[in-house]
Amino acid sequence: MVQVDLPGAFAVGQIFALLSKKYLKGEPDIFKSRLLGPLNLYLSCCYSFAALYLMIGWPAWEVMYAASWVENPYNRPLVVGFYVLFLVVMVFLGNLGYMLGHHWYRKGKDKWVVYGSIIGIILTFLPFIVKYGVWWKVGTYAEVEAGGGTSFFQPPFFHGWLVVMGYFFIMTILTGIWFKKTGDRLGGP
Repeated sequence: MVQVDLPGAFAVGQIFALLSKKYLKGEPDIFKSRLLGPLNLYLSCCYSFAALYLMIGWPAWEVMYAASWVENPYNRPLVVGFYVLFLVVMVFLGNLGYMLGHHWYRKGKDKWVVYGSIIGIILTFLPFIVKYGVWWKVGTYAEVEAGGGTSFFQPPFFHGWLVVMGYFFIMTILTGIWFKKTGDRLGGP
């Protein structure tokens, strides 16, 4: 969901900065960071992949039924641009979270990375509270607004969601472990 995926990308960047703290504290130039490339590979091929899969397949659900225009990208450059911008902003926010982590570590403000992670996580889950229950119905904007739609657990949505979210969670855990091990190894004793 767009409202979840964007702050989630920032939170992921901050969490990966926490995991690679030893390395980031000793890296003088973030743009020469050996971990920035793997971060972008993860953001492009894992994080944004899951979000774009759901956006393309179930656009009204992905924007929490906030708008109907997102459902019809055919021959509508602004809607297509929204999809592309969504991808770019996710990658940007993930990088921003990681780079801010580096900046704060280099300035001796280690706790700010923890605070940034916590704020990112809160902002990620806040839409689920604000729009409680909206994710249980799957359908077009018109169907759900009229009280219809199908259950979240109905195929094909649920099966697709399960596969893509399983991929996302497994890759996030594996990438996080890799960031921790590599950050500790590159960061010295």
